[in-house]
Amino acid sequence: MSYALYDDLAGLRTWRQNELALRRRIRDAIVERVESTARDINRAWTFEEVQAPLMMPLERMSSAYTSDDVFMLRDAPGGTKEWAMRAETTDGTYCAAVQILRTTSVKAPLCVWQMGTSFRRELNDGATAARLRFNAFTQLELQMVHYADTTADIAVPIREALVPLVGRLTGLETRLVASDRLPSYATETIDIECRLPDVPESASEDARWREVASTSRRTDFPTPPGYKPLKVFEIAFGMDRLVALANGTL
Repeated sequence: MSYALYDDLAGLRTWRQNELALRRRIRDAIVERVESTARDINRAWTFEEVQAPLMMPLERMSSAYTSDDVFMLRDAPGGTKEWAMRAETTDGTYCAAVQILRTTSVKAPLCVWQMGTSFRRELNDGATAARLRFNAFTQLELQMVHYADTTADIAVPIREALVPLVGRLTGLETRLVASDRLPSYATETIDIECRLPDVPESASEDARWREVASTSRRTDFPTPPGYKPLKVFEIAFGMDRLVALANGTL
């Protein structure tokens, strides 16, 4: 698997060429599966990749994160505001989606997606290779923006399409399971989990399965002026975990 080369700090990894290539192949397979499934339901879907900044104002982060959870910047670029390395990619993708809807001819339904690095201190859970939890980690996130009154459901078909794909990519039994945490911004959160190999049946459920993705029906998208209310179906993959599981290296 990847190397921990800075004083053997497990939460910071150096990735090799074959792992980077595998990450890109997994990314492309996931995006293609989501796009093809969405367009089978509605040909009007537009997909656009973006790349948002790695740093952001602390005030724009989810309230779930505090200065204890994130890496604060001592020399902030934004005047008097507190800035930090992003803890997740969501806000950057949201900002890009709003700007696209406001300033271009692209309309909803719109999926804006990106793959990039996020940063967390992980003081509670520990950034350990064994748990596939790192201080700097790669996320693949798709924000599927649609009208709130849309009758066609995209969440269920996309989830059902992703389960066999993840199983094929990792070679592991894969399932959907209701998350044990429901964020305030979501009406439903369903995780995608893989069954870890060589773990006895007597082990706890947490020890036998590992979450690789979270999917949520979100209600916090900032609808631009002039638009009917918009909602989001979010898909967020932990790409480092997928690479490790696909390689069979834990």
